[in-house]
Amino acid sequence: MGIVMKKNLYVCLILLFISSNTYSQSDYSKYMQVKKLFLQERHEEVKNSNISLSSNSEFLPYFNFYISVSLYKTGNLEESLDNFNELKKKYTNWPQIQDVNYWIVKILIEIDNLTDALSVFSTISDSDIKSNLYEIIDPKISSVSSFYNLQNLYNKYPDNISLAKYYGRQLLNEFLDEDVQNEIKEILRIVDRNELFISSYEKFKIAVLLPMMYESLENTYYIRNNKFIMDLYAGFMYSLSNLDSTNSLIEIFPFDTKRDPDVVNEIIDSGYLDDMDLIIGPLYSKPVSIIKKYCLENKLLMINPLSSNHEIIEDNKYSLLFNPSLKTIANKAADYSIDRFQENKNVIIFYEKKSSDSLIAKIYENRLDSSNFNIIYSKGVSLEDSRLILDSLTNSFEEILSDSLYDTIKSIPGRIVKDGRGIDGLDTLYKYEEKFYIEDDSIGHVFVSSKNSLFASNVISAVDIRNDTISVIGFDEWLDFDLITIDQFQNLDISLISTSFINLESDEYLELQDYYIENYRNKISKNFILGSELINFIFEIVSNYGKYFQFGLRNENFIPGNLFYGFKYLENNDNQIVPIVSVDSSRIKLDN
Repeated sequence: MGIVMKKNLYVCLILLFISSNTYSQSDYSKYMQVKKLFLQERHEEVKNSNISLSSNSEFLPYFNFYISVSLYKTGNLEESLDNFNELKKKYTNWPQIQDVNYWIVKILIEIDNLTDALSVFSTISDSDIKSNLYEIIDPKISSVSSFYNLQNLYNKYPDNISLAKYYGRQLLNEFLDEDVQNEIKEILRIVDRNELFISSYEKFKIAVLLPMMYESLENTYYIRNNKFIMDLYAGFMYSLSNLDSTNSLIEIFPFDTKRDPDVVNEIIDSGYLDDMDLIIGPLYSKPVSIIKKYCLENKLLMINPLSSNHEIIEDNKYSLLFNPSLKTIANKAADYSIDRFQENKNVIIFYEKKSSDSLIAKIYENRLDSSNFNIIYSKGVSLEDSRLILDSLTNSFEEILSDSLYDTIKSIPGRIVKDGRGIDGLDTLYKYEEKFYIEDDSIGHVFVSSKNSLFASNVISAVDIRNDTISVIGFDEWLDFDLITIDQFQNLDISLISTSFINLESDEYLELQDYYIENYRNKISKNFILGSELINFIFEIVSNYGKYFQFGLRNENFIPGNLFYGFKYLENNDNQIVPIVSVDSSRIKLDN
């Protein structure tokens, strides 16, 4: 190559370098000019500037970012969004792409496009950017009233804290079965407990719907003849006034249903129940069916304070029983027997011929039968025929002994040999033992499904006569019957189902008893005790869970009672604690 040619090439390279440097310097100066305006927040000037950069300039994404933000700042949201989307599409790997997503989400929220905003938000990993965006997203999500819309969004973006929080709060109003509770526990993985369970200074409001039958101050006939209801309500008020801190937690609103469905409908139509957190009552079937429907529609819990009727809770998941249901009583009694009578699985069942007792007996029978117990017979008995229980257990026959057999057993302790005289020939004498048709120690236990005194006295008399080891399971109401002595309860193997077991020597009970005697001049009533304990039970949950009563009910494995032994609901809608007691040294003690 010639010298001239080399020289020309060198000159060209120098000119090219100078030209390139000048061009680059020009892009830089333009970029800095826009950046200066941007930092001075002169967004109108940034937006209206006719400055442009070369398509391959390294400053172009920053330049376009400033333009896009300035468009937003001057109210051109749609144009700004288009610019940001174009910037994101063109510069996929740009280090500042998360800042672009921030502005996209911000604009989408402002133009009410929550769906797309959440989609873009889910791609952001920078914790500071997410934290800033939550302040913008949170109010928008809080305004989503539809449970199903929130549920769908949460299922799509389960790591979004705001979605989880507001969906969780609505979820707490649903029936908290095992699946829902697991979902709430998953939400608590990312949402602070205090954020999910909103603390509130409002009192827990309880509507009490009872047939108080109030007419007027002049006409108190119905109230005076309605003592069991008034005792129940008096028990409510006793505990409300004696738990000092309760005054700031619980408020009771009484409504007189008058046993009239029309009155109950009027209470609903008045709107008074709409602000309640829990309903106690009603008691009678027609008012119960009306309130059950209201509670199901409004996702409000109701609790029946007196009934054990399983039908109240079977067709409505928002209905609760304070007591164990008939089905629970039967199943817990069966659990007790299955565990205790493994060595002798022969059983006889008697039940009074009425629906509640026959239901308990049937469930009990089925449970034991499925555990390979031998049901000798299960028999329904009317009150008029209750002596059949005594007869069936004590029917006997004479077993005549030969001389050799008599000589063998006459000296055996416990064997009683009697003298017999022939009917045809009065001078004919013989020796015999009296044998029961149901042989001694052949029965493991007898279950009696009845609280009636005739059933109780007949079965206990029969076992007392037999003098063998048959165990009996009945109900603690038997303790109130004068026909049965305390010695029989102590000396025979008798277990009693006691759904409202109370330690009668506890300070709490003695204090309650003294109050009642002093104020009402009478023996303390069962309903007064029950009313007091129901408020204690509610207070125990409210003091720990506030207005989220159902969540506390479903998550506490055991709630200790103040007077009763305790309570356990979990996924059930009736109390699962069924104490079984016996009498020992003149005291009632727990067996299970």
